[in-house]
Amino acid sequence: MHKFKALLTNYQGVILGFLILSLGFDFLDKIGIFYNIELLKLNRIIKAIFILYAVVFILTHYKYVLDNLKLLMGFIILLSFLFLLKNNFSHRYVDEYLRYIFPLLVFPLIHFANLNTAQNFATKLYKLFIGFIVLNAIYVFLGLIFEILIFQTYQYHRFGYNGIILSQGFTPYLYLCATTLFWAFKNKKMILLTLVIASLSGVKGVFFAEFLLVSLLIVFDSNLKKSLKFKILIAAFIAFIGLLVGLFLTPLFQKVIKSDGLFTAIFSYRTDNTLELFNELSSINYSFLFGTIGLEIVRLELQMLDIMLFFGIIGLLGYSVFIYFLYTHLVNNYISKAFFITIIALSILSGNLFYIPLSTLLMFLVLFALHKKKDLNDHAF
Repeated sequence: MHKFKALLTNYQGVILGFLILSLGFDFLDKIGIFYNIELLKLNRIIKAIFILYAVVFILTHYKYVLDNLKLLMGFIILLSFLFLLKNNFSHRYVDEYLRYIFPLLVFPLIHFANLNTAQNFATKLYKLFIGFIVLNAIYVFLGLIFEILIFQTYQYHRFGYNGIILSQGFTPYLYLCATTLFWAFKNKKMILLTLVIASLSGVKGVFFAEFLLVSLLIVFDSNLKKSLKFKILIAAFIAFIGLLVGLFLTPLFQKVIKSDGLFTAIFSYRTDNTLELFNELSSINYSFLFGTIGLEIVRLELQMLDIMLFFGIIGLLGYSVFIYFLYTHLVNNYISKAFFITIIALSILSGNLFYIPLSTLLMFLVLFALHKKKDLNDHAF
């Protein structure tokens, strides 16, 4: 019992273990999807177990949570109340609610594990990213050379290889977090490897995120000379434009551009879908205050609109306060500032930050890893 209790209270180990299992189970799910095999959704089961673990943590550490994260708990209650007001408990609506509430429920656990343990969590996370990126690079190159379906990003005829990563929506966030950590640890070889496999993903969001991140890191770094900054920014811009042009010259994008225009190709029909959905809104299926009531489409992959669509203006204000809290409490150096700006900008343009649980989890972990442990007694939130 003593060993079992020690295992359960090794919060850093539990978090990293969950991350590793989630990535592995996501790959199993990808196999099932790409080859039409009915497999048990282990990735959903492990997420359910982890969120239950996080809830138990909150209940057993309620004093710590109330002292440090009182407003966060109030926000969780508010979102839950908004969800109940919809009076729609279909599978789609319950799934949406659980996805949005997941990062908020696990944040107290991550907050405690990072700020109240002596172990160096940043180094563990850094080593984990090295192992994953090297392993995934092998699969990406194998997929590219031998055209292996399971290592491709998309099931249909569109170029892209993201290795064992399940979702193209999650791909930009994973590579973004990896690049940021490698920059913080000054590992140039891993930065280069990450940028190479990121360019092979075929995901526009990846191109945008890596370009913006590298550009901001260069601009914010006071140790670099202006002439060197200019050269690197020019090289990054050329690479970014080159990747986009190369992608848009593929047959699939050429077809979209000819039929629907360049703007539609850039945003992958998000703008078209947004306009179409807005025409369907009415007082019967949508409330401006607490969001959608009976709509079939509840996500546009544009973060601010997605939150407002599902939770209304109240939910959007709440998430805005939470994002402000993250910035004011965890962003205190040029690397974390560049990372934070990039990940929020990416979410606004492509969504999936607060929708895909692992995206938010990685954001939290990287922000804490970059944060200097000096605000342990700050109870502002």
